This record gives sequence, C-alpha cells and structure tokens, in this order.
Amino acid sequence: MILSDMTLFSSLLFSSGVDLALCSAKENLNVANCSAFFLTPAIDLPYNAQVLDVSAALAKSQVSNSNITLNLCNVTVTYTHPSWNDKIHITIYLPETGWNGRFQGVGGGGWATSSGLSSLLSPVAAGYSAGTTDGGHEINSLSTAGWAELPNGQLNMPLFTDFASVALNDLAVVGKQITNRYYGYGPNYSYWNGCSTGGRQGLMMAQKYPTAFNGIHAGAPAINWPVFLVAEYWGQFLMNQLVRYPPQCVFDAINNAAVEACRFMDDRFIAQPGQCLYDPFLMVGKSINCNGTLVNITSDDATIVQKTWEGPRTADGTPLWWGINPGTPFDGLIDTECTGSVTNCTGNAFGIATDWISRWILEEPDYDFQSLTLDGFVKIFYQALVKYNAIIGTNNIDLRPFHHAGGKMITWHGLADPLIFPGGTIDYYRKAMAFDPETHEYYRFFPAPGVGHCENGNGAVPSDPLAAVVEWVEQDIAPDVLPAVTTDGTINRNLCMYPLASFYIGGDPTDVGSFVCKFVGDYIDNIISYADFVLNSNGSTIFV
Repeated sequence: MILSDMTLFSSLLFSSGVDLALCSAKENLNVANCSAFFLTPAIDLPYNAQVLDVSAALAKSQVSNSNITLNLCNVTVTYTHPSWNDKIHITIYLPETGWNGRFQGVGGGGWATSSGLSSLLSPVAAGYSAGTTDGGHEINSLSTAGWAELPNGQLNMPLFTDFASVALNDLAVVGKQITNRYYGYGPNYSYWNGCSTGGRQGLMMAQKYPTAFNGIHAGAPAINWPVFLVAEYWGQFLMNQLVRYPPQCVFDAINNAAVEACRFMDDRFIAQPGQCLYDPFLMVGKSINCNGTLVNITSDDATIVQKTWEGPRTADGTPLWWGINPGTPFDGLIDTECTGSVTNCTGNAFGIATDWISRWILEEPDYDFQSLTLDGFVKIFYQALVKYNAIIGTNNIDLRPFHHAGGKMITWHGLADPLIFPGGTIDYYRKAMAFDPETHEYYRFFPAPGVGHCENGNGAVPSDPLAAVVEWVEQDIAPDVLPAVTTDGTINRNLCMYPLASFYIGGDPTDVGSFVCKFVGDYIDNIISYADFVLNSNGSTIFV
C-alpha cells in the first residue's frame, strides 16, 4: 500500500525522535516535503514497473568513525515489475540542509546490489542526496542461495537481470525524481560511485543507460562477470589436481621473494608486474618458518604459484583468462585453511566463484568440485560466456553514446587485486581506446600498483576518485593523474593515466614530486588469445 495519510506520516515523524519545535523555517519546509504523500506523485518508473509502497520520515544518523550527526529525510520506495514477481527496495537519503545540488548512486559488492544503508551516510555528509537499491534480494555478497531459484526450481532470471542492470537504472530514475520533488529543483548533476560490483554497475550504466549519470567512478570493475568468476576458481582447481594445499606462509614466502626481486628501491610492491619475470621455482627446497614449524617449499607449491600467475589455460596451453599478478596476496582466491598444524591444510574456495559455477552455470548447488577435470573447467568457462554474456558481461567497448550524452568516467584498479584480475580491466580499456581513439576525452583508466581489492595493499590508494570525476564534469578539468597515498601515509604517489606509469626522476622516493608519468613498459605482458568477445553498438555479438 502507498502511504498517503498525513496522520500516519506524523506518527512516523514523531517516532523518529525529531523535535519539530527546533526546526527553522527552511527545516519546516523539509518536514512537509519528507512525506510519502508529497513525494509519491513524482515517481514514474520505467518498464511499466508498479509502486507498491512509499515511506518517508525525518531521521538522525551518526556517521561511523566520526562525530558527525546527520539530519536527513529517509525515503524507501518499494516496487515490482509485475510479470517478474520481484519486489525491489530503493532507499534515498536527502540531507535536510546543505544539499550541494547533486545526486549520488552508491554501488554494491559481490552478489549484493547494495553496500547497505550506511554507505549512504558519507555522501549525505558531503552534501549529496544519495540512493541505493537492494535489487530485490538480501545483502549477501558471497551467495545467491536465498534467491537463485524460483519456486519451480528454475533459475530466477528476473532477479538476475535486476541485479545485472534493470534495478540500477530504476535507482537512477527514482533517485533523481525524489531529489527533484523534495528540493523543488535539480539535481544539477548526478553521479555513480562504486567499486568491484559497484564498478561493474557503473560501467553497465555507461554502456546501457548512457544518460543516467553525468559522471561515473567505477573502481576495480567486475566486468566480464561470466568468465572472470570461473577464472577465480583456477587456483583451487590446481590444488585439487595436485592434491596439495600449501599453508599461506608458503605463498607469502614466494610472493615476498618476487616483490624483493621486482620492486623499486624501498617499495613494498611491484610497480610493473607485467615485467616481473621472477621464477617461483627458485624457492623450491627452501625451508621457511610457519608459526614455529619449518616447512619445505615443494615443486608442487611453485607450480601452483606459477600457474596461478599465468591464469587458466586449456590442455594445449591456450590462455583463457588472466591470473593474479606477482606480488598479489594469495589468500583471496588461493586460500587454504590449516587445522592443528600447518602441514594439515585444505582448500578454502572463494564463495562467489563456487556459487556462480554450481548454481548458475551447472545448476547443481551441491556440485562436487573435487570431481572437476581440466576439460570440465574449460567447458564451464565457455558455458558461462554463452549463457550470460549478453546479460551481465558489461564488456561493450562502444561508449560513444555515453560520450555524446556528455558523460565522464574514471576507472582505477589495484594491480595487486586478489579478487578481480586487473588484466581484464586493462584489456577492456585497450579495446575501448582502439575502438574509439577519443576515449580518453571522456573515459580514463588509472592502474594502482601494489593496491589490493578497492583498497589496502602496500601501494598508494586513490584519495578521492569521485572528486576527480566531479571536477571533470563540472569544470571540464580532465585528470591526468589521480592523487594517491598508502594506507599508512608513508608514500604519496600520483597514479598515472594508462598506459603511462610513474617514472622516478630523483629525490625522496616517498614524495610525489620525485616521479613523472611516462611510458616505461606495459602493465601486462601480452594480450591473451582467449575467445574474446564484445558487443557492438547494435547489440550483436562480435569476436575479435
């Protein structure tokens, strides 16, 4: 039921603990505007979607790790696409005062379309109206067990399509409509902000709904979703084949040796992993201390590392996808758990990868991964491509409609990302540049050496990539670099726009002024020969 009773609205308002006697004249206006009765007429959803319920109430929220308390209007729109039998919730937070004239859509992570309502507080504190969508399912980033199947046992393709794209455009539409109705104008600009799944969501908007946002920050984007998720299982597959599950200290020792061999000066990361030719077999036979137990590194250990760096391949050696870069932690995808002793370990596969393979590709939730052969792995890789690329591949390199709409987009990706292979992002950007030589005029990519998945690692993490997008959109100042700093604050180093990289010109290596951007060699060593795929402008599949 749509809330339209002002009496009910008043009860919601007082239950939120707001003292109306303290409101200024402007705030009184917002009290009246923050009601389902006032906001509902503004909602006009695409695809014949139907609004089921609207709630609105003033609220106070505390921003985590700060003393900031926000006064905001909390709006939730519940709606459905009737033939799909879904139920989606969009939540919009609107600052009561200090709105900057902008709307921000906030992305999710893993299988979660949203990062939770707390992810809206930082944007609101910065003056944005901000929104997120649950995509019609619960926030569980690792598993789709709660929503993958319909009651008849078939895959829930409507909810999958909501997750892939449809719910994202709905969020953009409703977020701007509610914002305009509440403040009486605007928004003047709208932005997308996300990393990982949120990065994929941003690129999906640029590709499929090019007019939805003026600017997009799409960090570490989970593009090529169908096949990179299969590739995430490669390391576990290798360990199963060799029946060898090394403790993490073995992987750490080999990785540390690679960093030592390929790092720059005192850096604790590899700046150009594509040029790091460290041989993990140099560590075979060495004894390392693992929590007080001496462990010898074996040839199988080195094989797992080498093949994980290479990425999955067919029986004849044809590459399927990229692997993780040397210097990247192994505990994301090549995780092991040891019980009682570091010599008694088992594989701990990444949940998203196994969920994707078992539920969505094989449609066998209880699939026995120990029985998987190399031929079976390759077959699954191509099955995923055929079944899902058109829905969630997010690899359309034709971004000209986004450009023509005036959009600007920034992507950055940590080169020590243990979950999403940066080679896939680099290759996507290469193809976009080859397709449209003017790509850099509206879309720029910044590799981040030594940085993990969306944050952390030993490299310098972008300080505020969305701010660079805003400046590009509103002041036409295109970023040639992204300011970045390590999490411990010891190194300031600009991230350079691909294909340039930081080049040392002398001075303090922890100071940003000691480097310039120039071409010093590529970030990945080659373009692999897997069956590549993109979507051209008319939506058909082409192979290149």
